[in-house]
Amino acid sequence: MAVAARSVTRHRFPRRGVGLRLLLVVVSAAALSGCALSSHAGRAAPRVLGQVDGTPLVVGKPAPDGTGQLGAVSCPSARRCWAVGVAGPDPSAAATGAASPAVIVASADGGNTWRAEHVTGGSTPQLSAVSCPTSARCMAVGSNGSSLPGGGVVVTTTDAGQTWAPATAPGNVLALVGVACQGPTACTAIVNSGTSTWSAQSTDFGLSWHQEGNLPANFQSGNDLTCVPSGTCLVAGYVPTSNGHGQGAIAVSTDGGRSWALATVPPDAGVLRSAACPSTTSCLAAGSTSTTVSDVVPAKGELLRSRDGGHTWSASARTAPVEDTYGLACPSAELCAMVGTYWVGYPAAAAGAVAQSGDGGATFRLSEAAYIPTTLAGLSCPDTTVCVAVGGRTVARITLVTPRPAPRATSTPGTESHTPSATG
Repeated sequence: MAVAARSVTRHRFPRRGVGLRLLLVVVSAAALSGCALSSHAGRAAPRVLGQVDGTPLVVGKPAPDGTGQLGAVSCPSARRCWAVGVAGPDPSAAATGAASPAVIVASADGGNTWRAEHVTGGSTPQLSAVSCPTSARCMAVGSNGSSLPGGGVVVTTTDAGQTWAPATAPGNVLALVGVACQGPTACTAIVNSGTSTWSAQSTDFGLSWHQEGNLPANFQSGNDLTCVPSGTCLVAGYVPTSNGHGQGAIAVSTDGGRSWALATVPPDAGVLRSAACPSTTSCLAAGSTSTTVSDVVPAKGELLRSRDGGHTWSASARTAPVEDTYGLACPSAELCAMVGTYWVGYPAAAAGAVAQSGDGGATFRLSEAAYIPTTLAGLSCPDTTVCVAVGGRTVARITLVTPRPAPRATSTPGTESHTPSATG
């Protein structure tokens, strides 16, 4: 069974040009009470089979003091995680005169506690994605904030985060928006050159890059890149349809990024932000039912399914319980998780939300949570027991619930009897 190598995620800020607006929305949501957010304004999540009474499956907490706005996370093991983002409001730094806020934080205990890490040289890049192929090696990508070619940034660590140093970035590009490492040294990145978007391959962990195929014309990618060991890579995004609007779209490559094509998606799909493949043939994509790309508009979650490795997609028969989904991950063929927004109150404010699936994404159920006051934008699931999500200045640990197998049928000679399946 093939499990996707995640970028993540997704960071991932939702769309270029609207990230700051989203941050303003989610910061305003933090002013709401923790009780109101965790109960989603009276719409409590249903109980999940196997959940311990009184123990929420999702436990969030503030990121370390001095952290910027987190949008992507990668966990190479159940204990090691790294999350990245961009500089944001930092009251502690202003009060103490400290350096600019950290845009990299790390956990060595599965997301329970976190520490800030910094890039050598005193720079503070804007990081959009991170991929950690081992517990000692991570690559994060983004930009230096410049609007001129040459602003692309790649930073790496090979010593479990003790040092983060600039690596070589593909030449003459504005930014790198996604990355997925398929092994200790081989990584694929999605690159924005200002006039086109293309993929680049490094086989020496960022020392050098080789330009590969252009993504389809007019396709606007998010920061989420998913690659599975078979060589299939997926990028979720949209294609502009009119001023300020777009149709959800997915770019697919079957040769590791050397060539790309648009997948077939429903014509009424909203903006898509993340994709995951529980197996080499079964894939999920999610986002929002909204087609607005010039602003953040409260909407329902969009969930699509593919049964041919991401080439053709159909709408899920069930509505995604997470409204405005930003991250998807499937650590097994059965278990999947999604994170994003739950709109609360009127006017709507964005709180975080998490849902789980025990049937390969056919159905999702909201997970009860404690303290997730902001939209969760990045998600990583290193195994079938735990996921870690981040968004804004919030980090969250998610306990996965393994579905209970149905009892086996029993029979005796001359008779046949069956035990009914348990229901959740």
